[in-house]
Amino acid sequence: MRIITPPAIGAVTTGQPAQKADRPRTSFELPGARTETPATASSRPAMAAAGLETLLAVQGMQPEDRREKRRRAMQRGRLSLDLLDDLKLSLLAGEPLPAVLLKLRSLTAANLEDSGDPGLDGVLAEIDLRAQVEIAKREAAAKA
Repeated sequence: MRIITPPAIGAVTTGQPAQKADRPRTSFELPGARTETPATASSRPAMAAAGLETLLAVQGMQPEDRREKRRRAMQRGRLSLDLLDDLKLSLLAGEPLPAVLLKLRSLTAANLEDSGDPGLDGVLAEIDLRAQVEIAKREAAAKA
């Protein structure tokens, strides 16, 4: 049975001969890599910055992720249902909550975004319609 021990942690062996340490280096170099002229090396940071700006611009122009749209739509639906539930509880308790009406009004004033799911969009439209009806009923009762 042959037992092979791994090399020590600090010991690194390569197939290439070690390079001279007396040579000045301005940056990290791989063995056998070509060296750049100072003019080429100085233009690198500008190219990297331009590449980063381009990448950020492309990311900003991409359409939103479908899951993100769905998540926001579901969050809006839950918030609308919670506010309608708070309104119902306040009516049953006989205490008016104008803050709930204001939140509900501001939520219904914002346009519904298309989530990409027709079923979800339909349910959100119905919730939004119900919220608008409740707001109209409370405003009519307050005027009378």
